[in-house]
Amino acid sequence: MFFRPFKQVAQSSDVLLREQFARLRTQIPLMYALMVIDSAFLGLATYGEVPITYSLGMPAMLLLGVMARAGLWMFRNFKAPTAAQIRRYLVGTIIASALLSIAFGLWGFMLLGAATPARGPAIALFVFVGSISCCYCLQALPVAGLSVLVFGAMPITLRLLASGDWYLAGVALTFLMVSFVVVRAMAGSHKAFTAALEARSEMADLVAALRDSEERYRLASQASSDVIWDVPLQGDQIGWSSAVGTTLGYPEALAGTTRQWWIDRIHPEDRHRIGVDAAALKDPQFTNWTQEFRVLAGSGDYLTMRSRGFVVRDQDGRATRLVGSLQDVTAQRRYESELRFAAHYDPLTQLPNRLLFAERLDAALANARQGDGRVGLIVFDVDRFKTINDSLGHDAGDALLCEVAARLQRIAPPGATAARLAGDEFAIIIPGLDHSGIGTTQIAALLAEISSPMTFAGRHIDVSLSAGFAAAFRDGNTADEIHKSADLALYAAKRDCRGGLREFNRGLRDAAEREKHMLADARAGLQADWIVPFYQPKICLKTGDVLGFEALLRWHHPQQGLRSPASISAAFEDPTTSVQITDRMLERTISDMARWADQGVQFGRIAINGSPEDFRRGNFAERILERLERAKLPPSMLELEVTETVFLGQLAENVSVALKTLSEAGIQIALDDFGTGYASLTHLKQFPVDALKIDRSFVSRLTMVDCEDSAIVGAVIELARSLKITTVAEGVETSTQAAHLIVKGCDIGQGYLFSRPMAAEQVGHFTASWDSQSVPQLCGSADWAAAARQSYRERFR
Repeated sequence: MFFRPFKQVAQSSDVLLREQFARLRTQIPLMYALMVIDSAFLGLATYGEVPITYSLGMPAMLLLGVMARAGLWMFRNFKAPTAAQIRRYLVGTIIASALLSIAFGLWGFMLLGAATPARGPAIALFVFVGSISCCYCLQALPVAGLSVLVFGAMPITLRLLASGDWYLAGVALTFLMVSFVVVRAMAGSHKAFTAALEARSEMADLVAALRDSEERYRLASQASSDVIWDVPLQGDQIGWSSAVGTTLGYPEALAGTTRQWWIDRIHPEDRHRIGVDAAALKDPQFTNWTQEFRVLAGSGDYLTMRSRGFVVRDQDGRATRLVGSLQDVTAQRRYESELRFAAHYDPLTQLPNRLLFAERLDAALANARQGDGRVGLIVFDVDRFKTINDSLGHDAGDALLCEVAARLQRIAPPGATAARLAGDEFAIIIPGLDHSGIGTTQIAALLAEISSPMTFAGRHIDVSLSAGFAAAFRDGNTADEIHKSADLALYAAKRDCRGGLREFNRGLRDAAEREKHMLADARAGLQADWIVPFYQPKICLKTGDVLGFEALLRWHHPQQGLRSPASISAAFEDPTTSVQITDRMLERTISDMARWADQGVQFGRIAINGSPEDFRRGNFAERILERLERAKLPPSMLELEVTETVFLGQLAENVSVALKTLSEAGIQIALDDFGTGYASLTHLKQFPVDALKIDRSFVSRLTMVDCEDSAIVGAVIELARSLKITTVAEGVETSTQAAHLIVKGCDIGQGYLFSRPMAAEQVGHFTASWDSQSVPQLCGSADWAAAARQSYRERFR
């Protein structure tokens, strides 16, 4: 209970505190003036009748305290305190009023006891009236006023009640009743005062909120550049907000416009879509709508505006006016258009991309089904694009793609869609194929027209495209089927004749199915460990000795038995599977070599084959050398055979590094299928080559009569001899071929004449039982026997 007044002060609102403080600034000085007057006159009136301490000493001390507090409050009139300071002032006022009232009440109590009985009622009345007067001065702070009344008047009131004199007791009861009335009146007055302040505060907050809301709405409207419009249904005027000048560029419209003025500025193609139907306005459920249209701005440009409208209705539900806003969405629509273009067109060539190509192909097929027509699809691929890109740079590659795109657009039939699908792959969709007059002859002519040279940065670039053609619904019923058919035709064109056109036929799909099965067989063979090396010996045509073997791939089919690599040839074109096959052959071959070495088998040098995909990863040399090191075999016991295809394109650098690493380690390098590739002499100069393998296609046509193949074989052998490179003839199957090669001076022979490929377990028996004299014996019955015998006499001395 004692701390409740202080708690109320702490919890009072800032508004109430400031109002109390403002009132106390005027009331408290008056209260202190009353206390000074009461104390001074009461002291003078009792002077000489009571001890001087009572009449002068005690009032002097009381007056000092009152004057100090009065001066403090006078000082506070010169500054604007904070809410926290006001709380401290009010708490101090409550405490000071209690202390000063106690001093005043005790002084009156002492005077009443020291004065004559005749003076008693007058003193009591003087003290009580003074206390009530001071109490009224503290209406803004009832707690302090109550303290003045209780502590100032109650001591003498209690003394009168205890005096035993009925007259004095009656006076005391009158004091109590008056005090009760005063306290009730002050409590009611303060409650009304507080309620009025709260009501005024709430009203001020409401007004501020409304003003703030209006200001926010105005600022939001200006910030968003929304144009607010107001159309009364009675009349011909339209009211506009200030944004009509800044957003639409019509500042004169601020004064209002006619409806026709507004309609004249709407794009003619959009006028039929704007407005509100009269029937809709009669429907009480119709409250709002949204429209989008183009408006002629003051600048002369058309802006795309989104309009949001609302219907204002009266109490009976009748529409009285239309209000709403206009928002400029021109930039947003332009951005969306750019996004749609980016999503459907290639950024380099500006042709439709794969997504739009698929959409238009589906649409063309749908239209063809309805009209019983056909759709043609041509897919193109730029020949040797990677070589051009790598040799001339990406700028040249990009220029080539842009030129091809421009040419495709020029030659595309009317209504056709030319698209860039990916990389250097393009396509043309020909709807209405039956009526376009386009056939394979015309497509071939168009292809020839595209494939003409171009110049970039002063350099001449040959442009060559291969193409595949498919037609719906002959080559497929769905977009995916037709596209796959055209891709198969393109693949066949690139494989058979670069720069040409192939039309899809059923055989291409069958071949693709076979290749798919080949790849599946190869992967199954790797997983089940069916792939094993078989070894074909290499025979020295000078001494007849076994110089080594070539590891040839074989695999065990669970139903068909031992199969050749031709049955899984498609797997060698798959990057991942090809590398896995090479790794499996390396592991098996090196494992067989280690076992033969432990058994003392003289197997010479073993040749293995490397594919382009092996070099693509850049770690082929390390993979070979690490396996040899683990098996503790010298690198000189291994030979790597590669074809010239690994030297082409972007692999050249990887191949050069790998072959140099292997050669320096002691592994011999053999160039396989020599004479069937491109730029063979360049490769002999650029790469470390220890042996040339003459392709079997030349060896198979060697007879007793000199022919073109004989001349080629002789030229290769002479070239190798001058470069100090060993020659190996593969595919030797007859004694005539062997004798011919011996006479020409070939170093090594390999083929069925000497032995078919054998399992690893047979190698030891073969080397042990091989007779080096069997070579001249095999050649003895040849048509070139005499020449062969003469050659042997010269070479086998």
